Amino acid sequence: MRFVSGPSVATAMLLLSLGADATPIKSNKSLRTRRSLNSTTWKPAAFAESSTLSKSTNYVALKKVAGGSARHSAAHLKGLTTPATNASTELISLLEGEEFATEITIGTQTFEVILDTGSSDTWVIESGFECVDVGTKKKESESYCDFGTPYTVEKTFTTIKNEDFNIGYGDGEFLEGIMGTETVTLAGITVEKQTIALANYAGWYGDGTTSGLTGFAYPALTSAYSSNGTQKVYNPLFTTMYEDGLVDSYFSLAILRDVSGASGYLTLGGLPPIDFDETFATTPILVTSISGYPKGYDFYTIEVDSINLDGKVLSGGSGAKYIVDSGTTLNYYPTSMANAVNAAFSPPATYNDTQGAYLVDCNATAPAHTITIGGTEFTINPLDMILYVGDNLCISGIDDGGDNASEDLYILGDTFQKNVVSVFDVGAAEMKFAPNVNYTSNDTY
Repeated sequence: MRFVSGPSVATAMLLLSLGADATPIKSNKSLRTRRSLNSTTWKPAAFAESSTLSKSTNYVALKKVAGGSARHSAAHLKGLTTPATNASTELISLLEGEEFATEITIGTQTFEVILDTGSSDTWVIESGFECVDVGTKKKESESYCDFGTPYTVEKTFTTIKNEDFNIGYGDGEFLEGIMGTETVTLAGITVEKQTIALANYAGWYGDGTTSGLTGFAYPALTSAYSSNGTQKVYNPLFTTMYEDGLVDSYFSLAILRDVSGASGYLTLGGLPPIDFDETFATTPILVTSISGYPKGYDFYTIEVDSINLDGKVLSGGSGAKYIVDSGTTLNYYPTSMANAVNAAFSPPATYNDTQGAYLVDCNATAPAHTITIGGTEFTINPLDMILYVGDNLCISGIDDGGDNASEDLYILGDTFQKNVVSVFDVGAAEMKFAPNVNYTSNDTY
């Protein structure tokens, strides 16, 4: 995964950001830094009753995409994914996280795009675009930006006059282009004359696969501007779908552990096509406004009741808020909690400065670890607490997110999300979680 007023009640919603200057954390982990955050959090107003949940055929399979796109993860933006200089390539890839991609059809052309709950626009790179270096803005070859197949403008695409696309991401990436309308199909749902962006100028860390991104945050985060710089708020793809009555105003995300098939499912207006315990816990979606962060990027955030270890509530996390981010591999807790969980492995996981992570014996026994949300306790499967990196090296699925629990944001990454089905009920301003089945895995992470 910033809401302000817009063209309808539905636009008066969510807004979550990250970022500030990087500062060393207060520990002996001299090679790891994190960004301190100056944030204000409140609950957005709901515009619909809590959704009645049911399974739907409007779903798409997700696939993992590593590489540049992972820099959009909450952990990367908080400065938590910088391992030591001697870390292995496999470990660097794991710590930097991953994104999930899916197929979308624009006009008659089908692309793989990043699924992003932290921004709102749907955009694709346009054929003939100009690629530049992210830092210097020096012109580079198209291959430098490493996009997938570009979009070729069709006769059915209609340019919106006097509106431009302009977005910057927290890692320095940026895009400029034009706004227009076109027929868009996602998860079997077709929207005619949907507003989208075509990027024709890009500083981008691509993954060689995806051609763009589809965002699932709220209308106030859209990145269309008039010639004088005024934001022109419009309805993103999912907002158009539920305002037009094509789906209910919620979507669900299931991240799967097994690599033999889909990496997960995104379902629009329904629940995913998997077996799971459909008993849901509910907690408010929180809006977190953070000063000093580039406009146009936020994260869904929640409060958890407790972090538990061996049946006991861990102290040290009172008042902490957690970003729910599928683009981050690990869970990041307040320092005291991370230390406690890692010390409870048998044998204990220990922080290694050379690798920049908690190392654990690949055959260790993970402790009984749960997270309580909305009064319901969710078990973290031991399979997600010991992650194989390669060369007989394993790391813990729980890492240190910093020690300022009352003022900071922490992260529930895939270590948590592989154990639940997550429902983003944007109409009711609620998040809902249900336990996933306790399945086995051949996924090394």
